[in-house]
Amino acid sequence: MTGQSGSSCGACKFLRRKCTSKCIFSPYFCYPEGASHFAAIHKVFGASNVSKLLSKIPQQNRSEAAISICYEALARMQDPIYGCVAQIFALEQQIASLQEEIDQLVNYMAYDSFNLPNQESLQDLNNMNTWLPFSFGVDDMSI
Repeated sequence: MTGQSGSSCGACKFLRRKCTSKCIFSPYFCYPEGASHFAAIHKVFGASNVSKLLSKIPQQNRSEAAISICYEALARMQDPIYGCVAQIFALEQQIASLQEEIDQLVNYMAYDSFNLPNQESLQDLNNMNTWLPFSFGVDDMSI
């Protein structure tokens, strides 16, 4: 199987060989950036290793495997130590930060919808009461 326009797939272009109908790479690297993506794969994993890996994977899963291998290779080119793990970690931190922000907004909206003072207002009330000879604690208030 050859590329879309009868030319070699990106892997065969990079390896400078003729793309045959039995080429294991052609279904997954026949796109404009195929050669450059395969160059990263070749540098990180080696063409022979990837060929063996793809041949051992069931046909229906090879496309996802090729995409994953390509993604990991490109990530390893940018960050040789952590690869895509660094990107995953950054996304997890972003999710945690956004979840915290969502929780704060939900809390604010819950207090606001019942016209109740929010936690910050209650904290300010406690802070103002500290200088009084007697204080009304937030815990003493039934809301």
